[in-house]
Amino acid sequence: MIKNYIKIAFRNIRKQSFYAVLNITGLAVGISCCILILTYVADELSYDSFQPEVEQTYRVALDRKFPDNQFVYARSPMPLGVTLVRDLPVVTNFTRVFNNFGSLTFQLEDQYFDERNVLAVDSTFFDFFHADFVSGDKQTALDQPNSLIITEAMATKYFGGQDALGKQLTVQNIGEMMVRGVVKNPPSNSHMHYDFLFSLNTMPGLYRNDFWGSYQTYNYLRLESGTDPAMVEQRIEEIVQSYMEPQVQSFLGIDWQEYEAAGNDHRYFLQPMKDIHLHSNFQWELEPNGNATIVYLFAAISGFILLLACINFINLTTARAANRAREVGMRKVLGAVRKQLVGQFLTEAVFVCLLASALAVFLASMLMPLFNEMSGKQIDIVSLMNWRSIGGLVLFSVLLGVASGLYPAFFLSAFKPISVLKGKVSGGAKSSFLRNGLVIFQFGVSIVLIIGTLVIYQQIQYLNDKPLGFDKDQLVVVERADLLGEQIETFKNILLENPRIESVAGAATIPGRQVNGGTFMDVTGNASERYLMPSIRGDYDLINTMGLNVVDGRAFDNAIVTDSTAIIVNESAVKTFGWNDPIGKQLQPINGPIYTVIGVVEDFHFESLHQNIGPLALFASDLGANPTGLMVLKVSTSDLSNTLASIESSWDEFVQQRAVQLSFVDQEFGELYEAEERSGQLFSAFAVLAIIIACLGAVGLAAFLAAQRRKEIGVRKVLGATTFGLVGLLSKEFVKLILVANLLAWPLAYYLMQQWLNTFAYAVGLNLLVFVMALLGSVLIALLTVSFHSVKAAVTNPAEILHYE
Repeated sequence: MIKNYIKIAFRNIRKQSFYAVLNITGLAVGISCCILILTYVADELSYDSFQPEVEQTYRVALDRKFPDNQFVYARSPMPLGVTLVRDLPVVTNFTRVFNNFGSLTFQLEDQYFDERNVLAVDSTFFDFFHADFVSGDKQTALDQPNSLIITEAMATKYFGGQDALGKQLTVQNIGEMMVRGVVKNPPSNSHMHYDFLFSLNTMPGLYRNDFWGSYQTYNYLRLESGTDPAMVEQRIEEIVQSYMEPQVQSFLGIDWQEYEAAGNDHRYFLQPMKDIHLHSNFQWELEPNGNATIVYLFAAISGFILLLACINFINLTTARAANRAREVGMRKVLGAVRKQLVGQFLTEAVFVCLLASALAVFLASMLMPLFNEMSGKQIDIVSLMNWRSIGGLVLFSVLLGVASGLYPAFFLSAFKPISVLKGKVSGGAKSSFLRNGLVIFQFGVSIVLIIGTLVIYQQIQYLNDKPLGFDKDQLVVVERADLLGEQIETFKNILLENPRIESVAGAATIPGRQVNGGTFMDVTGNASERYLMPSIRGDYDLINTMGLNVVDGRAFDNAIVTDSTAIIVNESAVKTFGWNDPIGKQLQPINGPIYTVIGVVEDFHFESLHQNIGPLALFASDLGANPTGLMVLKVSTSDLSNTLASIESSWDEFVQQRAVQLSFVDQEFGELYEAEERSGQLFSAFAVLAIIIACLGAVGLAAFLAAQRRKEIGVRKVLGATTFGLVGLLSKEFVKLILVANLLAWPLAYYLMQQWLNTFAYAVGLNLLVFVMALLGSVLIALLTVSFHSVKAAVTNPAEILHYE
C-alpha cells in the first residue's frame, strides 16, 4: 500500500511540477537556513562546557565604584585567589592568568619572533582548563619557574618535525624558557586562547604581589559542590576589606569608613565560567566575547524563517487541495474508502517533506564554508549531522507532513462523490482569510528583517565614519620600535626627512588598543576622592602627531625641563574633578610623583564607541631616554605605498634581523566593530532568505488565485477591461496585504532595533526613512513576485477561457 502511495505521490509531483518545485525549494531553503543558524547558536552556547568541573568553576569580577564613575573589571588583585583558598574553606582551588604583555619577542638561536598570544599562569591552570597533551606531564609541566607550554602549531613553527620537549627559547625581558609540554590548539569554543603558557612564578615580583589596589590578573575559583555563590560573594567582600583596609590607611592616610563615605566601593562577584563568553563584556576582557542578545535573536530568526517555510508549505498544499476534489470523487466512486484517501494524502505530504529535508541538508553542506567565513566560525556540518540531528530532522519532516496533509486528508475525503462531481466544492471564505493572514505574517517577518538590516548597516557606517577627535586615517604605527634601542631618535629624524611623513612620535599604546591607567587624586582635595584615569604615554610630539586639539593651556614641549612631570588631561577629566580653571592643578597617583596640569585636550575617542568618553591622562617623556613600544607616524594619504616602502627601507638599515611590522589605526578601530560587521552580514543574509521564502509563497498563491479567477478575468475582458486594469486588480490584493504587514511590523522592528542600538554609547537614531524604504521595498518585491502570473492571466484570450461555457 505504501509503495502505491509513493508512486501516486511521484505522479502528482510530475503533474504539478511548478507547485512541487516551489513547495520543495521553499521548504528546503527554510530548513537549510535553520540548520546553519542553529549550528551557530549551538556553537555559541557550547563555550567552555567541556572544561573540567565547569559547574563549580567561577571567575572573580569586580564592580569598582569611584566617587564619580564606575567600572566593571574582568581582572582582580593578584593575592585574591591565594587568600580565598586559605581563608574560605568552600574555595577548594584557584588559578590565575596574566596576559598584560602586549607583544613578546621569542628568540631561537638567531631567529626572532614577535608573539602576542602569551599567558603567564599558575601551576593549577590545567585543573581548570582542558588541554590535550601531545607530550609532557600535565601534572608537573608548570611547577617550576621558567617552564613553557606551547601548542602544536608553535612547536611546528619553531622546531619543525623535531621533538620540542626540553628545547630552550629565550623570551625578551623574562629569560630562558624550557619547553616542558606540547598541547593541541585550544578548542575554538573557549573564552581563552593561547599559543604559549609559562609559569607565573617565573616573575617573582608579580607572583608575590600582595597589593589589593592593583587589578592585574584573572582569578578563577573552584567551589565545593552545592556551595551558594551568593554566600561566597558576601564572604569575599568581608575578606577583601580586612586585607585592603590597612593598605588604604597606609597609602591614603584615612580609615575605611572615610574611604567608603567618599563614594568608593569594591563589589566582587562570581561569574560562572560557562557564562563568560555570552554574558561578559567588561573592561580588560581576555579577548572579545560574544553577545547573548545576538545569539538569542539569531535563534528566534531561525525559528521565524523555518515557520515562514512551513507556512508556505502548508498554505500551498491546502490551497491546491480543492483542485483534487474531483480526484477524490472519482476514487470514491471506484471504491476507495476514507481510510485509504487519508493515508494517500498524508503519505504524499510526508514524502515531499522528506525530499525537502534531504535537499536542505545538501544545501546546508554546500553553504557551510560561506557561512563559516561570514560568522567567523569553524563549524563542520558532518560533526553536527549525528543520529540525533538526523532523527530530529526526520521527525520534524513527518510532523510537518502530517500537519500539512490533515486538511486534504480529512476535509476532502469526507466529501460526497455526487457533490464533488457536480462541482459544488469550494475553498470557502475561511480558507481565504487564513491564507491572507499567513501572507501578512510572512511579509511582516521579512519587513522586520529588512528594517533590521538597514539599521545595522547605518550603525556600522556611523561607527566607521564618525569623527573620533584625532586623525585616525593618517596614522601608521611601527610596531616594536623599542628594538631600535638608542638609535630610535636617529630613526625618527630619518623618517621626518620624507616629505610625505608629516610627524613622528613614540607611544606606549594608541587609541583603539587597551589603555591602562591608575587612580589619581587632586593634591588639594580629599585623599579619599580618587578617580580612575586611563593614560597614554608618548614623547613630546604625540599630541601633534595624533592631531589632538588643545583647548586650554599648551601641549608638551621638550625644551621645558619640568614637562617630564607635567600632565595633560581631556575635557572629561576636567568635569570629573570639577575644575573651573584646570591649568596648574596637581594630580598624584597612588604612591607616585605629583604631576602638574599644563593643558587640556578636546575629548577624543580612545576606546570603541560602545563606551562613553571618560577621563584620560597624557604623559610625555624623552624618546631617546625612554624607548617606547610603538612609533606613530602621521603620513600623507597620497602615494601611501611608496611611503610604506620608504619606512620599511629605513627600518632595514637599523634592524637587519627583524622585518618591520606596520599597522593602521583606522583599520584597528574598524576591527573593534568586527562582531557587529559579522552580525550585520548574517542578518542581511537571513533577511534575503526570508524574503525569498516569502516570495516563493507569494508566487504560488498568485498562480493559484489567478487560476481560480480565470473565468472572472475572461468575463471582464469581454466587457472591455484592459490588461493594465486586470493586472492592477490581481495585484492590489497583495499590495493591501503588504501594507497591513508593514503596519504590524514597524512597531516590533522599532523596539528590537532600539534595544540593539542601546548597547552603543554613540548610535545613529532611528529615522522614518528606514521604515519608508522597507515599505517601498516590500511593495516592489511583492509586485515583482506576483506580476508574472497577473500579466499572464490578464493577456489570456477570453475565448480560450469561456469557449466551453
